[in-house]
Amino acid sequence: MNQGTHYHRIRRVRGTFAAMADTAGPVRKSRWGHVGYILFLLVFTTVCVELGARYYLGHVLHKASENKFRFNSYRVYEHVPGYQERAGDRVRMAINANGFRRSEDVPLAKPPGTLRVFFLGGSAAHGISSAAPYPVEHVDQTETVDAHLERLLKDAVPGTRVEVINAAVTGYQVFQHTQYLLTELLAYDPDLVIFFDGANDHYVTNPDYRYMKDLRYQFWRARLQDPSVGGLFTYLGHWLSRYSAAFRGYMAWTMMRDAVRQGERVDWQAAYVDDATSVRDHRAVARDQFLRAIETNLFLLRRNGVKAVLCLQPMLVLRDTMLLAGAERAFLHRDPHVKALYPVVLEELREVAGRWGVPLVDLNVAFNDPVHKGRQLLIDYCHLNGAGGAVCAEALLPVVREQLWPPATDSTATAPAAPGT
Repeated sequence: MNQGTHYHRIRRVRGTFAAMADTAGPVRKSRWGHVGYILFLLVFTTVCVELGARYYLGHVLHKASENKFRFNSYRVYEHVPGYQERAGDRVRMAINANGFRRSEDVPLAKPPGTLRVFFLGGSAAHGISSAAPYPVEHVDQTETVDAHLERLLKDAVPGTRVEVINAAVTGYQVFQHTQYLLTELLAYDPDLVIFFDGANDHYVTNPDYRYMKDLRYQFWRARLQDPSVGGLFTYLGHWLSRYSAAFRGYMAWTMMRDAVRQGERVDWQAAYVDDATSVRDHRAVARDQFLRAIETNLFLLRRNGVKAVLCLQPMLVLRDTMLLAGAERAFLHRDPHVKALYPVVLEELREVAGRWGVPLVDLNVAFNDPVHKGRQLLIDYCHLNGAGGAVCAEALLPVVREQLWPPATDSTATAPAAPGT
């Protein structure tokens, strides 16, 4: 091989390596370009979903992007202190530092000269918004029953400091009031507690339902007792929901789904057969379930020198159809259990109230006053609008006044003894 041939061969080899280097660079750059583009799409999509979730929660549902509830060791769940929902620049719902629906915080030590009333119940007492399939309507901080009642009491007895504190929590049943009283509320030294209940547990008809164990919001129990891979995602989702509106909405949806599934597993209402069957099954479980919880609460209050008022909350199905507003008529749902059990539940509550010497207010009576004909008082099957809250407060006013400022009685009269004494 001559020197010239060897030289040309070396140049061809060098050219080949140079060509390979030139082609490898663009391929490597192109690959990294694809990765960067995919990452950009992921980030862009995540940001869009998050902004969309925040807009939907804030401007369509008027909900905050933060969580409203958290786990409670005794009551299953509780409010997150400091939670707010806004309507523009105005705070529509505020949970104070104590976990109550109230703008002002409540000092544990009751100020001198203060009359302190706690208002307990579920979503209707709390003042929840309606949701699909009902028209979405919100209840302002100033439109709840407790807010109306506090204003009425202050007007009726000027110069007296009166606090009516909304400690109701969506979904609560009477046995959760017991835990609330024991663990927190009695320490606030209340003068009176108003129980505003009915829809969540008074109309039970399933003899297999166990009041505390089968509560539909106990769905978290299986996840803690039977860990799974899916549970890891749930745990991660709960953590992310503290910072992300999208995850907040997703986790709220999954928790409601799981609550429904829990309720389907052992529902507190059996399938309707006829009135006689509903009444028979209700009587079989009522005494050992919600009625026992009511009497436990009254015992606790009596023991601590606190007065009580029982209320049976109003229900749309129990309102005279001749009085319904057009909106109420449009979403009227005829629950056969409630219609059949209403007189039975009222009889049971009257018996308990009489045994413990406390007043009972059936607010369905106020809602069936002909003066309210054509006036919308409910935003769905049991939740109140501002007008409904005002009607309840007006019906409660004379009873609460008599409890807080009892009329002068004969000095020889004695207070009724506790049952069983």
